[in-house]
Amino acid sequence: MRETPTRMKKVIPCITVLCCTVILLISCSVSKNSIDIQKSDEANVAKTELNCFVQYNDGSIKEFSTLKLVTGVLTTPYLLADKKVIINTKDIMAYQNDKHYAVAAKILTSTKDSKVAVETLPGFAVKVVSGKLNVYTRKYYNGANTVDEYFLQHGNDGYIVAYSKEVLKSMLKEDSKALEFLNSKTKVSPKSKILLTAVQMYNNSQLITKF
Repeated sequence: MRETPTRMKKVIPCITVLCCTVILLISCSVSKNSIDIQKSDEANVAKTELNCFVQYNDGSIKEFSTLKLVTGVLTTPYLLADKKVIINTKDIMAYQNDKHYAVAAKILTSTKDSKVAVETLPGFAVKVVSGKLNVYTRKYYNGANTVDEYFLQHGNDGYIVAYSKEVLKSMLKEDSKALEFLNSKTKVSPKSKILLTAVQMYNNSQLITKF
């Protein structure tokens, strides 16, 4: 019985050390999980914010947090990325910002020369309809007014060609309803609504067919 107090003195410190170790391990584990969650959240936020990019002439793509069109009376239009990186029109073939996706004149099949920079870089066409059949539009000066020129693209990897009724008919040939609407005598103003509605009908029917 005399040895009991001595043994108790030896056991108590061991228990104390063990408890401290367990608490420390749990604390470290919780801290690590918190850090991992924080890093994951930060990564997701960063990924969400990086919705702007440019595609350079060599095909490479670079992402940015912000991408703004800069114009002015004595300023050649350009893009400003992340408030500090200047991107010139001649260096890129496409870009995406928080407003639209646009492609350069160099990849459009058009005989018209556009120098107008209203909502995008000079000569660039903005995508206005997305689907199996895409529609792009850009503004150009016809000598009296600024008007819209439309382009069609069958699939994201297809050529972007200038719109004509005959070209659109060939693209809609597998959809009788969209083709019938295009050929109808329906009076719609402006006339571009007929083009856009026919393409949307085609895209919607193709989406339904897939399911």
